Amino acid sequence: MSAEVTVPAETARPARRRTTTFGLSWRILGLVIVAVMTAEVAIFLPSIARFRLVYLEQLIESGTLAALALDATPDNMVTEQVKASLLAHARVEAVVLLEPNKPKRALMNIEPRPEMQGFNLKDSGALGLILDALEAMARDGSHLIRVGGESVRLPGAMVWIVLDEQPMRAAMYGYTSRILILSIIVALFTASLLYLALRWLVVRPLQDLSTAMVAFRRAPEEGGTERAPVRRNDEIGVVDREFQILQRELRASLRQKSRLAEVGAATNKINHDLRNMLSTARLLSDRLARSDDERTRALAPTILNTIDRAARLASDAIEYVREKPSPRLAEVDLADLVDEVGIALQEQGEDKDPNLLRSWANEIGDGGIVRCDRDLLYRVFINLGRNAFEAGATTVTIRTRRSGGFLLIEVADNGPGVPAAVARQLFRPFTTGGRQGGTGLGLAIARDLVRLHGGDITLLESNAQGTLFGFTLPIA
Repeated sequence: MSAEVTVPAETARPARRRTTTFGLSWRILGLVIVAVMTAEVAIFLPSIARFRLVYLEQLIESGTLAALALDATPDNMVTEQVKASLLAHARVEAVVLLEPNKPKRALMNIEPRPEMQGFNLKDSGALGLILDALEAMARDGSHLIRVGGESVRLPGAMVWIVLDEQPMRAAMYGYTSRILILSIIVALFTASLLYLALRWLVVRPLQDLSTAMVAFRRAPEEGGTERAPVRRNDEIGVVDREFQILQRELRASLRQKSRLAEVGAATNKINHDLRNMLSTARLLSDRLARSDDERTRALAPTILNTIDRAARLASDAIEYVREKPSPRLAEVDLADLVDEVGIALQEQGEDKDPNLLRSWANEIGDGGIVRCDRDLLYRVFINLGRNAFEAGATTVTIRTRRSGGFLLIEVADNGPGVPAAVARQLFRPFTTGGRQGGTGLGLAIARDLVRLHGGDITLLESNAQGTLFGFTLPIA
């Protein structure tokens, strides 16, 4: 059987997986770049607002200097040529200086108009500055605005300027392009460092681990795919070591199961021939029982019992290794089924020893309707009852009680009980429970049949007064 899952050693050898185009490494790199660029955008918004604020404050300062030039003239008046030169150097179209207890000073190429959009830097908050900056960048062409603020040179004075927003917008776009280039450089540099670190610490170990898993899946029973133990003490190191332990244990278990399967297949063939031989031996033993020799007739029952036990062992072994059937579920009257099992067990007892007393007590009563496979459940009761009687019990009692959506079925006997050393492995194959002549497969078969119905069977109690088994079945 193991030959069916064995692959050549060349195929089982793991080959290092190279990073694919959209592998984990590249996804991490892309996510890091996106994360850094998102952070840069979050930083850019207050930065561009700050750039616009500083730009306007510088214009207010230059406009203030232009307005103070009027103080150098006797009548606070300048020629048109001088005014145009002062405003050009200040990069504004108009400036008005309002200082307490002093006359208003103004230089204007363009008269301020009410329809001009106005901004007072003294009253602007952080969110307002960000929205104003984004609004300015979204506009196109020439756009005159009025801006007011305080001058550093003249504390307490209020300065209003009129300017065309287009030069400021060009400066903001230039600042944005520089920020974008810097952000891309920072994102690529940061992403590269994180990519290399994560690839070394996470991706490469995971690739090695996945390669080992694939190789193990392709040839779970073959050796040669083991790797050297890792020395890391972090989570990846723990996963790697636990996988290697699981790999060794599972490989050993698979090899053992393969050997058992081969033994089972061979046993199945041997049992088939053995049963034919035992059938012939039983026919000859029946002739011995009718012999005229008294000593020969006395030995015949012993020979027949030995042949029966051998035949039962062969039948149980075939039954155990046979593929488990799929239950054909239907509503079954449990009380009627238990009565039928009791009749069969009592007939078997009479065939073995007419003087042997066997009591089969059915305490289920009405309402014991379960959804199960009648034939499979019949075999469960037969195995439990036969084991109890062969262990020395004279009375077996069947009773039920509800437990949620299941029916708990209890099988109690008055036998000598199960030894404590045997109880721990009672449902393992070939565990006889301490009695002579048993095959050790009855309880293992019963457990498999109960589990096919979605339930389970357990040893609830065992002492010198008797043994109690319990198993569950879904209520119809």
